[in-house]
Amino acid sequence: MLDRFMERLAACEAPEEAFGALVSASHELGFDACSYTNLALLARPWLNAERMLPTFGLPEEWGIRYAEQAYHTIDPILLTCRASGAPLVWSDIEARGRLKRPQKTFMQEAAEFGLREGLSFTIGKGQPEMIAVAYVSGEDRRISMRDALTARSVATIFHLVYDQLAAPQPSVLEDCRPALSTRELQCLEWVCRGKSSWAIAEILGLSPKTIDHYLANASRKLETGSRVTAAVRAVQLGLIQP
Repeated sequence: MLDRFMERLAACEAPEEAFGALVSASHELGFDACSYTNLALLARPWLNAERMLPTFGLPEEWGIRYAEQAYHTIDPILLTCRASGAPLVWSDIEARGRLKRPQKTFMQEAAEFGLREGLSFTIGKGQPEMIAVAYVSGEDRRISMRDALTARSVATIFHLVYDQLAAPQPSVLEDCRPALSTRELQCLEWVCRGKSSWAIAEILGLSPKTIDHYLANASRKLETGSRVTAAVRAVQLGLIQP
């Protein structure tokens, strides 16, 4: 199967064609659908819920509800996969009996949308753009270790090819960048150079209190806990140069 999948991927000239190959492979593995989603689209509150990647192959209504309800904050499958990265069979996490009530409700709601059983994992753990992959079945089914490993291999190969095909396009994270003011960006640039609030105030002709205000706003917009991590995040997003 992997040989056929790689041959089909090699002939793809566009990201959409590559995703079509992934969908076909998921069907060969006995799944009804699959999803390849950049988590930046789910975890950025300034994005509209409707803005989903074309590789979100699950019901559109579910994707919109998932984003609107911020389910990424309670989804027990996603939270477990983000921590380990290893393939996870959905029914296994339910069998452990450790789900909180909102998580049980989430799983029940997913089943109502036809997502009854599945296999999920993440790609790119620790990287700015972490990918969540899900193979989904509308019926209860047994997922063998062999199927899980094959599915993981297929998705990893797809990920490498998809990245190459989509390379000319702007990064998803670039589209997710928050709007920082000119002063906020200037302050972050000087933080990158090791300057204190007092030093930045002298350079920009402002008061240290004003500098602290700009940096606090920047940290909030970038969802970080300190000015240093905010500066690092701004560099990763291409907002400033180190």
